[in-house]
Amino acid sequence: MDEIVIAFDIDGTILNNEGIQPETPTHLRPRCGLNLEVISLIQILGRKMKNTKVIVWSGGGKQYAEQIVREYGLEKYIHACYGKPTSAPAHLSQGDEYDESIHGKVDICFDDVHACKLADKNIIVKMK
Repeated sequence: MDEIVIAFDIDGTILNNEGIQPETPTHLRPRCGLNLEVISLIQILGRKMKNTKVIVWSGGGKQYAEQIVREYGLEKYIHACYGKPTSAPAHLSQGDEYDESIHGKVDICFDDVHACKLADKNIIVKMK
């Protein structure tokens, strides 16, 4: 049975950050509401599907992704957290940058960015 790796972005996908400028550093962003439909999908994939591995990643870095996963109690559904390939803000430490080991291994990516080409199949969420 082939494993399917599914990645979810944090800001604009798991969190509804409408109205927050993308260049705003993660540590200065106000707390946003959860996108409950995306949370339900993560829970279903993590709880009911045998051949899926759900990961979370963020342009805000690995530590930010881990913080959000812990804050909202998603640990039991998420296999791992990563910094997104595009993450390189000056305030991130080296440990937060993109982990090359995940490169080319993500089958499906859910993101709010239209130019997202981070996986074999990229699904753009509608937040508006």
